[in-house]
Amino acid sequence: MFRSRKSYIERTRLMLMSNTYNDNIQLVKNVIDVINSGDTTNVSDFIGPTYYNHESQMDPVRSKMRGPEEFSDTVANLHKAFSDLHYELVDSVSSNKKVVAIVSVVGKHTGSFFGFIPPSGNKISYQAVHMFTIGDDGKISEHKAIRDDLALMYQLGVVKATVSQYENFLKEWKGTRQ
Repeated sequence: MFRSRKSYIERTRLMLMSNTYNDNIQLVKNVIDVINSGDTTNVSDFIGPTYYNHESQMDPVRSKMRGPEEFSDTVANLHKAFSDLHYELVDSVSSNKKVVAIVSVVGKHTGSFFGFIPPSGNKISYQAVHMFTIGDDGKISEHKAIRDDLALMYQLGVVKATVSQYENFLKEWKGTRQ
């Protein structure tokens, strides 16, 4: 009897942990759905009031934003810059209050990118790793990203090879893969 009760408790604990991990991954899927649709109506359902985006800290205005306001501003800026913007969740893992997601991003650069890179008309295609922290309220409280910024900036026409003999290499290595 004791042995089976212990097994039951362990199975229940694992099931509850699994549900929490799945719930956390669903929060990240909600983020991707909103980025893809551009509809920020319900972001306060999964973005916490103190949400902090490390990616917006270089901008003096956006660095002061927090919570759903910051997330909605990011989505609006991405949609202004890229028509046909699409994020695809490639893989994800959840542990405790963290979710790490690998995403593939594609789109066409048809508008100003956060107000400082004018439209190039170029297609973009790159991968990124996004790390999310889930707060005690069950909502996303923090976001960090590791992107292939060299590929993105090359595809936007912001960076070029410094020596022409490397241009083909750079194009093959970091060019659009669509």
